[in-house]
Amino acid sequence: MPLTKYILTLTIGLFFFMGSCHRQQPKKGKKIRIPPKELIIYCENSMLNMVLDLKYQFEQQHNCKVIIQNDCSKNLMGIINYAAKGDIYIPSSSSSFKHFKRNTGYQLTDSLFLGYNHLVYMVKKGNPKKFNGSTNPLKRKGRYAIIIANPETSSLGYETKQFLQRQNAYDDVLESVVSLTSDSKGLVKGLIGNQADVAVNWQSDIHVNGNSDHIEIVNPQSPYNNAIPMYAAVISCSTEPLLARAFLHLASQELSESALSRYGFTKRPTIIF
Repeated sequence: MPLTKYILTLTIGLFFFMGSCHRQQPKKGKKIRIPPKELIIYCENSMLNMVLDLKYQFEQQHNCKVIIQNDCSKNLMGIINYAAKGDIYIPSSSSSFKHFKRNTGYQLTDSLFLGYNHLVYMVKKGNPKKFNGSTNPLKRKGRYAIIIANPETSSLGYETKQFLQRQNAYDDVLESVVSLTSDSKGLVKGLIGNQADVAVNWQSDIHVNGNSDHIEIVNPQSPYNNAIPMYAAVISCSTEPLLARAFLHLASQELSESALSRYGFTKRPTIIF
């Protein structure tokens, strides 16, 4: 065989051999990124700061993403009913639990007692109208301009109505109410904007958005308990029930008396001054 023909044959053979080897080499598999699990929490506005702090700690511990939806209880239950998803419900008071199944179509399963929310009166800084916390002056039409939350839309409104009704004062107080807000967010604005002299609000609201610079608390002079129990609960439509229970477990460990006090809540029903 001539040398040139031999070299050509050898070259062609090597070409096909190398190509065959190349095809037989296994391809490196692409890494599949698994998205982190998601936990959806619905909470009323007065609970937001506390839930946010728990969220950041929980995400680090469990390598997951916590999504928070905050609003008044009526809107939150409407969202749950429409979206048909969610893992944990944290209203401002346990009274919201009574209407949960009827308004959402779902049940609340595992629950955790968090502590107590407290109803108080709020006035502008310096208490210019010298309100002393007694309910009787509020019953006198025109004595004070009053702003309260709507009992049909929020836990705050519902508890405010119950608190005043126990004192046979709700209907009389309504005569001086200048506005019903959807929840606690509009109450402080009403005081600062001189729309009202007195508001019934959660004590915890003094701790957010620099509110303490503009308003002050007047404690109710009432024999009736103004401490309202708070609970968190897992929703029956939860797609991550184990993760939801783990969040409740974290809350049970972290929300001590001193921790709750940072948000204006307590572990006991009576505030000691």
